Amino acid sequence: MVHDFAYGAIGFAKEKPRSFLAEKGAKEVGIELYTLSKTYNMAGWRVAFAAGNAEMIEALNLLQDHLYVSLFPAIQDAAAAALIESQETVQTQNERYRARKDAFFQAAKRIGWNGSVPDGSFFAWMKVPDGYTSSRFARLLLDEAGVAVADGSGFGEFGEGYVRIGLLVSEERLVEAVNRIGNLPIFQKKC
Repeated sequence: MVHDFAYGAIGFAKEKPRSFLAEKGAKEVGIELYTLSKTYNMAGWRVAFAAGNAEMIEALNLLQDHLYVSLFPAIQDAAAAALIESQETVQTQNERYRARKDAFFQAAKRIGWNGSVPDGSFFAWMKVPDGYTSSRFARLLLDEAGVAVADGSGFGEFGEGYVRIGLLVSEERLVEAVNRIGNLPIFQKKC
C-alpha cells in the first residue's frame, strides 16, 4: 500500500487528516509519501519523503539512486529548515485556505452552484450543470466569464461532470470569479 499524504497538514474539519501509518499494522504493509510542496509552498522543488515499510523504502532508495541526482543543497537546507523550525506559518496558511474556502463556497451558494466542500485541500470540486460536459463547461467559463478552471475529466473518468477550482488566490478574487460566473444564465440564484 502506498498512501499519498500530500495534504496531511492542511485540514479544516475538527478531525485533522489521519496518517495511514497511524493505523495498526500499516508499517508492515505499506508506506506513506509526503511532499513539502503543499504545506510549505515548495511546489516544483521536488522535495518529499517516504516513511513506513523498510523493504519498500529500500526499493524506493534503489530507484532514486539510479534515476535521479541529488537536490541542490540550498533546496535541501530550505526543506530541513521548514521541517524543524516553527510550524506557525503552516497554521497561518491553513487559516488563509479556510477563509478562501468559506468565501468561495458562500459566493457559490448565492448563485446556486453546489460542490464538494473540502475538509483538507485547497481545491474545490464543483458540479457541472446539466447539459454540459466538464470540458464544455470549463471552456464556457473561460470564454464567457474570464474564469479559468480545470476540466475534471483531465483527472480521470470520475472527474467528468466536475470542474476543479484552486482556492489559491485572495478571497476577493474568488468571490469576483463566482460573481462573474453568476452573471451567466446558468444557475438559479439562491439570494
